[in-house]
Amino acid sequence: MIRKKKSTTAVTSGGTQVVLPNLNFKPQVGDKQQQQGLLIACRGMEQYPASVMLAAQAFKARADQILMDFSQQGVAVRFRVDGMWENMPPMDRVTGDGVLVIYKRLCGMNPTDRRSRQSGRVVVTYKGDDWFFDIMSQGVPTGERVVIRIEPKKPVLKALSDLGMREKMQEQLRALLNTESGLFLFSGPASHGLPTTWRVGLESADRFVRDFHSIEDEQLGDPELINIAKHTYNSSAGETAMDVLKSLLLKQPDVLIFPDFVDAEIVKLICEEIIEESRYSISRIVAGSAIEAWIRLIATYRGSAKELVKCTCGVINQRLIRRLCTDCRQPFQPSPQLLKKLGIPAGRVQTLYQPVIPPPPDQRVDANGKPIEIEICVKCEGRGYYGRAAIFELLIINDDIRKAVLNKPSPENVLPVARQHGFLTMQEEGVLAVATGLTSLQELQRVLSPKKS
Repeated sequence: MIRKKKSTTAVTSGGTQVVLPNLNFKPQVGDKQQQQGLLIACRGMEQYPASVMLAAQAFKARADQILMDFSQQGVAVRFRVDGMWENMPPMDRVTGDGVLVIYKRLCGMNPTDRRSRQSGRVVVTYKGDDWFFDIMSQGVPTGERVVIRIEPKKPVLKALSDLGMREKMQEQLRALLNTESGLFLFSGPASHGLPTTWRVGLESADRFVRDFHSIEDEQLGDPELINIAKHTYNSSAGETAMDVLKSLLLKQPDVLIFPDFVDAEIVKLICEEIIEESRYSISRIVAGSAIEAWIRLIATYRGSAKELVKCTCGVINQRLIRRLCTDCRQPFQPSPQLLKKLGIPAGRVQTLYQPVIPPPPDQRVDANGKPIEIEICVKCEGRGYYGRAAIFELLIINDDIRKAVLNKPSPENVLPVARQHGFLTMQEEGVLAVATGLTSLQELQRVLSPKKS
């Protein structure tokens, strides 16, 4: 049997032939003939091999972002891997400029404009899978900054379990999303995966029994979801969400989804529909905790505060954490003092795990200063972590919690009542993630520590 060899590209660079990784760019500009001409022109540039190698290195490192900072001295390059920035070997200006020209041309951007804010997209095929490279460039005082966001064309995270959510919470969330009437909120801090949980959460609801409709500004660009009818309006052209909503209500929809409530008039009408017509609505908000998200929504729309308190049935909040690498994580027996500090009953957990992170190369020496060999984990490449998950807190709202927020809308007043009804804070949910070996105590502390001002 004849086996096909993996396709590679051989190009000439600086007089020598370079074999490139199995990576191809698919520009989304013009027709096929124009695309082919653009690719030929880019491949003819001396820096084309460097543009391919940079992208391939990002894929190999599992990076979801590439940052390029251009200055007179050169081009600083960093990859974001599992939410952490890592310094990569810098480029000289000639190489960096050429790579940027290639990327901009592939995305339909203007390569000669180094000051204005520009953005574009190119599809990149790597090892048989298609990925989006969303490129944004902006002139800065020191030169130019370029951010490349890397996303799979086909979503990898498809189920609540893929996000790291506990099985019991999955059941509770599905029950809330399938409630006949009410308002449910998805929430989380910025840059902590809220759009992904929003998508997976909506897909976990029963969209075959009820009629789901989403109303959003067409500039938002949220992906289409199966069995959720998407209705858009163009705010820049003077169209409003209310125009779409009033027309949609004539069709008697079961579920109304708003990625953004837009204004007080929309909120008032949604509350009326929930209370008087037993409809269900879902929205999202940026906030640091589930209780904070609910209080923020009530404070933002004070004119409908009582109705929002009555309507809301639940709020979920999340934080992204790095998963411990299962190939190299190191088990240890926690002391009784540590277990007590974590709130874990004595004897409940026998083993916790911590990452194995090798020292920097310049510190890998013996007592005499001679270099020593240190085995590096092949899977995580010495990072100690591999991939990310989320920890969630789910606030299930009942009458006692509603009374508490009406009495005094503050987290300090609502939290004790919520805990009486089984609510676990992000800290407590994080401890469960540590106890099950999903992540480390160090990572939990890093994620939940207050940001320095």
